[in-house]
Amino acid sequence: MADNGVNTKVEAVSEASTETIELITEDGGVFDVDKPVAMEFLILKSFYEDEDRVFDKTSIRLPNVKQLELSKVIEYCTRALEFGAKSAAAAGDKDAERMVRQEREGFEAEFVDKLSNEMLKELILAVNFLHVKEMLDFLIRSVANRIRNRSVAYVRQFFDIENDFTPQEEDQIHQENAWAFEGVDAD
Repeated sequence: MADNGVNTKVEAVSEASTETIELITEDGGVFDVDKPVAMEFLILKSFYEDEDRVFDKTSIRLPNVKQLELSKVIEYCTRALEFGAKSAAAAGDKDAERMVRQEREGFEAEFVDKLSNEMLKELILAVNFLHVKEMLDFLIRSVANRIRNRSVAYVRQFFDIENDFTPQEEDQIHQENAWAFEGVDAD
């Protein structure tokens, strides 16, 4: 176990929360998720709060989420809760707050670097369905960073958009709007 406190915190969250909910993905994956993590999914939180339901061992099917995406969402939400607890503990201590912010930025950079473009898009769909706003905002910023200063061809390929311009029309657009194509990174 690492001494950086991260793994210890995960255990503490798991031990403190004996309440779990079973989530079943569209491809048959079954996940027992701790209540604090599950409550990060606003689709589940509203289900329990609106109906005044008891948080029990009920299984909930997630028809629009696959195993791989759900495992990534759970990983991110677990870490987000840890960073939230660390930030609350560091409140008022500028150095500690900076360290927590840097640790979170490092985690997020590593998290998104491991994702292919396709996985990133699939994860956005899953997170949008689960309504995890903080993660959705993070993933959308990540997409924006991936397409920043990229060519039109790259952006079309990224989003699977068919080019409906003829080569002549495209050349004309490039000539009329040359300023828009300055400083574009190579694909």
